[in-house]
This record gives sequence, structure tokens and C-alpha cells, in this order.
Amino acid sequence: MKNQDRWGRSYRNFDNDAFDKELCEFDWEELFRNKNCDDKINIFLKNINCLLDKMAPIKKLTKKEIELKQKPWLTSGILKSIKTRDDIYKKFLLAKDPLRKQNLLRDFKNKRNVITTLICSSKSQYYKNYFNDHSKNAKKTWEGIRNIIKVSTKNRSLPTKLKDGNNHITDRKEMAQKFNEFYVNIGNMVEEKIPKSKSKFSDFLKNSLPNSIFLTPVDEKEISDMFSKIDSSKSCGPNSISSNLLKTHAKAFFFPVKDIINCSFSEGKFPSILKIAQVCTVFKKGERDLRENYRPISLLSNLSKLFERAMHSRVYNFLESSGLIFDLQFGFRNKHSTSHALLSILDEIRQNLDSNSFSCGVFVDLEKAFDTVNHKILLKKLEHYGIRSVANNWFDSYLSGRKQFVNLGGINSNNLPITCGVPQGSILGPLLFIIYINDMHSAIKFSKVHHFADDTNLLFSHKNPKILRKRVNADLELLFDWLCANRLSLNVGKTEFVIFRPARSKRLNRITLNINRCKIFESNKIKYLGMILDSNLNWQHHIFELNKKLFRGVGMIYKIKNLSDSSVLKSIYFSLFQSHATYGLVAWGSSRKCLVKVNLSQKKAIRAISGLGFNDSTSASFKSLGILKVFDLYKVQCAGLMWDYDHGSLPDAFFGFFTKISDIHSHNTRSAVSNKLAKTVSVRTAHGKKSFKITGVDIFNEINTLSFYKSSRTRQTFLNHYKKYLIDQY
Repeated sequence: MKNQDRWGRSYRNFDNDAFDKELCEFDWEELFRNKNCDDKINIFLKNINCLLDKMAPIKKLTKKEIELKQKPWLTSGILKSIKTRDDIYKKFLLAKDPLRKQNLLRDFKNKRNVITTLICSSKSQYYKNYFNDHSKNAKKTWEGIRNIIKVSTKNRSLPTKLKDGNNHITDRKEMAQKFNEFYVNIGNMVEEKIPKSKSKFSDFLKNSLPNSIFLTPVDEKEISDMFSKIDSSKSCGPNSISSNLLKTHAKAFFFPVKDIINCSFSEGKFPSILKIAQVCTVFKKGERDLRENYRPISLLSNLSKLFERAMHSRVYNFLESSGLIFDLQFGFRNKHSTSHALLSILDEIRQNLDSNSFSCGVFVDLEKAFDTVNHKILLKKLEHYGIRSVANNWFDSYLSGRKQFVNLGGINSNNLPITCGVPQGSILGPLLFIIYINDMHSAIKFSKVHHFADDTNLLFSHKNPKILRKRVNADLELLFDWLCANRLSLNVGKTEFVIFRPARSKRLNRITLNINRCKIFESNKIKYLGMILDSNLNWQHHIFELNKKLFRGVGMIYKIKNLSDSSVLKSIYFSLFQSHATYGLVAWGSSRKCLVKVNLSQKKAIRAISGLGFNDSTSASFKSLGILKVFDLYKVQCAGLMWDYDHGSLPDAFFGFFTKISDIHSHNTRSAVSNKLAKTVSVRTAHGKKSFKITGVDIFNEINTLSFYKSSRTRQTFLNHYKKYLIDQY
């Protein structure tokens, strides 16, 4: 456990056994008897905090302790030398005699140079010892890496003044209050700009589900699973208990937490004390004295998230088992990812291009979508989808009466009420949002709708560009009507569209679309889900931007290589290089030209880790380090998706993508018997060859012949074997 938590509680001499013993002596049954959930949570927090006040009192660190904590390589000897250097400099500033001044300046520079050398040497030795001592502790290793790399903190700095009309506010308390007023009113300000709709939100809802959800009580096993998922690296909000403490003494907390959650479910009420959020401001860009240039980061109580996790599992399982969530919603769902969303869209575009059809992709931007969700409409939709009675009352209680305050450098604003939107930073917020927009597709007549949470894409294709333009415009009109009825705002300025044109089509004038009497102009490229899609699907723009990130990763490796060994450098490689290189790889990796360009950057990273020269061969290093080449990383990602297909865990959107040869005919051929897949898309067309329907078949037919494929019981076991199989061939 850390010596000190974010509240300043000192755990230096904390006795875990004594704390556990004290916890076990609480008679929670007696304390909770005949109490409602609000009273129970208050009793729980009061008793825990009283115990912590006794065993881990709040302690304020001195300036020297803070500096030593931030720079532990500054030994007492170095600190004394720094003090001597500073004393010499002060004497230099006060000296009047030119000769004495010159001598003092010489002494100061000599002392400064010696100290700089000492600090560099001490820092290098400190980190070498640090990484050696924590070689088996990934978390500690990464703490050290972050300290060396020192990611820029300019965005974390607090504003010194804030513009309010023609005046500037400098008082921190008043600034915090102004920030809070701005943040709590964002949703209402956006909602006021939305035109009234002729339609009602209920006009778009289809048949109501007759079944209703039943809130089963949580048991000790579920509570245990929830405690194991607590992320102790994340900050806690107000009315929390240290996450490290919750995990360390989990068993002692099981009964009281289980009792309070079950009481909350049976009463249909969410504890009031857990509805308060602490908001921190993070600078984005632009002028530093404008409130709108700061992003709010909301911190909720970690106890609140235990309640939310329990409710989330019940509602999500109920909706999935009832088949209520839209198939092409890929966001915040189990076994759904951005890769699935991209593949679903790209394969359709490629199929259209090979049939000489134009495809129009409209990438819709919703303004402050999560902040503008209307609570009354959301509760009605929950009821429509079977979240009724006590469960609906619980969500009504969960959404209403919420408050937040802004913390600005340790100074808190007053609490202000939040009247719309789903709670930011919550576990339930994303699920509630995808329920809220679940019926959007039913309003669209011609286009196919893809969602990843609030990232929405309309895709329509036709051989005649004029008809395409007419029908997409009709769909945009229908979309705008749905948005107005549901009180969501479209950001027309950030809504873009791309026309994906067949290779041999005539070069036509750029198309314009209209929505709410505003023109939207065609773009050559668009950023969607972190990928840059261009009108020709050649990925040049995406690879150019990707290589910028990869070069930064290589630079980080060179920066730290003299302070650590290859195992630490590999950790940096996987986090700052390979994580970027593999994101969306299944989408763009079918282009060999792109893979070659990324492979050149990858070789630079391998040379940095291995200490090779600029032109040295990297083949042996890939094998000795156990790192896959980008060509094989693409194969592994595809193989993982095909494992999912073969084991029935690919999203429903991919139903019908693949066909087994044995399903086409009953002949006893080798391909049919060996469970191989048939190619149902033409491999002669330019885009058809890059379709996942083709590359997926090739990969599956290859891995299906490997002995470890059929013997592997889990996806991860198979992928581990497959990676080793590929590396062994280097």
C-alpha cells in the first residue's frame, strides 16, 4: 500500500492486521437493522472514516518531503551541495566588488557543473537499481518509465485567471465556481438550441417488450468479482474509501457492501451521498483564460461504481438475452470493438466499389451527446425495453438529485445540481446512452446505420450519383427529425461525408448534402474511430499520421535505453509502439504497401532495443526478443477474429460473412471434411482481394490445419501458440 493516499492519509506505519481485526469487530447487522439504504451507507462511511482517522491520520507533507518524493535520487549529500551552490549565488548577487563578484561567479559555475554531473550519475544509478528491484512488478516498472519519459504536463497546469465578460477573475474559489456553473449548464444550453419536432420520441419506438426485468440480489461471489475489478490506479471521487484498502481488506467489506446494494435494489433507490461528483479541469487548446477551453473530468465514488456494476450486469444481460440492442451498435458491448465496426463498414464499401457503385458515408457528430440525454425520455425508453417497476424507480433515483463541484488546485466550488445527461465517468452512463439511441436506425429509410456509442455513420450506395445524393439527403432529414424528437443536437460544422468512388468512374463535381438548411461539403478523407479513411481506401493519410506516433515511440525507447535493460525497453515498445501499430490493423493491414512502411518504423524500434547500428539486420533480433513482425501481427489479429467466428463469438453483424464448403455441397472432398471455408467474394477485383471475407477465409484455412488450433481450449491459448509458431519460422 502507498505511504500516502490522495486525501493525505499517512499509511507509513499502517498495521493491516490490526485494521482487519477492527473491521471484523463491527457488528454490521446490528448497525444496519431497520435502516434504509441512505442511512446504511452513511453509517458504513462514518465507521470506516473514524477507524482511518485513528489508524491512518491525515498528514501534510513539507516542501522538502514533496521534493524528495518526486526526485528520490536527490541524496542528502546532493541536497547539501545544492544549498551551498544557492548560497554562493546569493553572495554573488549581493557582492559589490567586481573581483569578488567574478570569483563567486566562477565558484558558482564550478559547483553547478559538479552538481549536474552528480545528479545525472545518481539518477542513472537509482533507475538501474529501481528496475532491477521491480523487474517482476509491471506496475512499479511503469511508474519508473513514466517518471523518466516525463509526458508533458502543460495541459494539467491550472489557470491563473479566468475571463468573465470584460473582467478577469483571479480568486481561485470564484474561478472554481464559474467553471462549475459553466459545466452544469452545458447540456441545458445545447438543448435550448434544438428546434421543436413535429414527431414525438415515442413515434420511433417499435413494439414494447412484454417481459420485465427482475432484480436478483447480489451474492458473495458476485461481490468478490466486483471487488477484484476495482482499479486501484484510478483516482477516487468524493465519499470514497481508498481503492487499495478496499482490495486489501475485501473480505471484511463483503457483508456491509452486499447488504447496502441489496437494500438499494429492493427499495428502488440509489444512495444520495454517492450522487456527488468531483470535477477536475484539463486544458485542451486555445486561450487559457476561457472556460470552454477546459475539459471536465468527473470523478465518482468508487463505492458508487460497485452499485453500478451490479446493476449494469443485470440490465445488459437482460437486453442482450432479449435481442433488444441494435446489431450494428459496436460500442460498450461485450465481444464488440472498433475493429468490428470498421470491418463491417469497410467490407460493405469494398463490395459496393467492386460492383461499380458509389458509396456515401456520412459521419455524424452529435454535440455534447452524453451531456444532453433527457432523463424523462430515457426513463420512458427503459420502461419500453422492459426496465419497469422497482428497476425503473432505481434508475429514476440514480439520475435525479445528482450534484457536482469543481476542484481547482485543492479549492472546491459549491455543489450545483445536474439536470440532464448521463453521469460522466460512470459504468452505467455508456449503457444508458446506447439504450437512448437504440431506435435511431428505425427512423432512417435508405441508409445503413453503424454506431460506436455516439459515433454514428450513415452508409448508402448507388450507381447513379444523383439518386445517391437525393436519398442520402432524405435520410438526413429523417435523422434530424429523430434527433429533435429525442432532444439531441447535431453538430453540423463537424458532420462530414466522403464519397467512395469506383476506380474507373468519371470524375464528377463534388457533391453537397443538406441538413436543417445547412450545406455539408464532401471531404477527401475522414477520421473515424481513430482511423483516417480516404475516398480511395488506400490508407496513405492514415499511415502518414500513424508513422508520426511510431517515431515518437522510437524516440522514447532511445531516451530511456541507457537507464534500463531490454525487458524495460520491450515494455515501452509494446505500450508506445506496438499498441499504435496494431490499432485497426485488421482494417488497413490487407494493404501490403502500408505494412511495408510500418515495418520500416518497426525495424528502427528493434534496433534501438537491441543496440544495433543504423543499417544492421534485425531478423535475429525479432526472434531473440520474441517480437512479431507487423506482417505477422496482422495475421494474428485476423486469426483471433476467425477463432471467434469458429466458436460463435463474433458479433451478429458478421452473420453470413463466411460459408463452410461442407454447407455448399455434400461431396466428401478433402476441403469439406477438413472444415475449410469457401471464398464467396471475387478475388479478381481490386477491393475484393482486400475484403475481410477473403483474407479471413485464407487465414482460417491456414490455421485450421495447425495441430494446436483444435487442441487449444481458449482463444488466448491458441493465439500464444500461433505467435510462437510464427516467431519460430524467423
